[in-house]
Amino acid sequence: MGGGSIERIGDIETPGKRGRLGSIEDLGGVVRDDGILVIDRSVSDLTSRRDVERVLRELEAAAGIVKMRDDSGVELRAFLGNPKKALFIDTETTGLAGSMVFLLGAMRITGDDIRLVQVLARDYAEERELAALWGEMLGRSEMLVSFNGKSFDVPVLRDRMSLHRIESPPEPPHLDLLHHSRRRWKGEFPDCRLQTLEWHVCGRRRVGDIPGDEIPAVYHHYVRTGEIEDILSVFHHNALDLITLVEIALALVPSDVNPT
Repeated sequence: MGGGSIERIGDIETPGKRGRLGSIEDLGGVVRDDGILVIDRSVSDLTSRRDVERVLRELEAAAGIVKMRDDSGVELRAFLGNPKKALFIDTETTGLAGSMVFLLGAMRITGDDIRLVQVLARDYAEERELAALWGEMLGRSEMLVSFNGKSFDVPVLRDRMSLHRIESPPEPPHLDLLHHSRRRWKGEFPDCRLQTLEWHVCGRRRVGDIPGDEIPAVYHHYVRTGEIEDILSVFHHNALDLITLVEIALALVPSDVNPT
């Protein structure tokens, strides 16, 4: 996959800086009866239809490549062999392991689109409903794709489900791209953080992205005040992370036969 396959997403300024919105519903999506906000949209809403179509073509080409090779790893070959079975996940929490999960991002490859779903607990009490919805998503998933999700996102979600006395369904195979990235690029770049790979592998830098260590304070401020300007930055950050996962997976296809 060539660098910068998704051309516009990294250059989109954080939408929360463009003016005041009146309420969380102004983000779009649906506030369910149980209170959580669910936004379901095409990735093309954030990038372009051309970008999405190109990624879908590259995924199709990569599926043919990995069938002929045995040097990509079992999990990566399983994902590229049938990406429609995978659920990409990324969470935003109020701190380290054991903290509340307040935003769940999930993404799927469909027949002709890439769909992004983001689930927000609008206050601390709604985490249970978010965790229950995660359980439903997990139960329908045949594979997970994440970046450090084996060590962080999935265990945190599992623990939060247990806290809320929600039974967790069996977990499917899990492609953690951090592990594959370390094997592929360790020593080549300063580190293997997601945004480092986004720059060196995808050829993109983020504009106006919120630093990860500021995210918990932004959520606490939103819960206290109801002001949503900064929470928009968190949605944007979460979407960027998920979109980059697809690019990293494609970049891990052996370079001598990488699709263009």
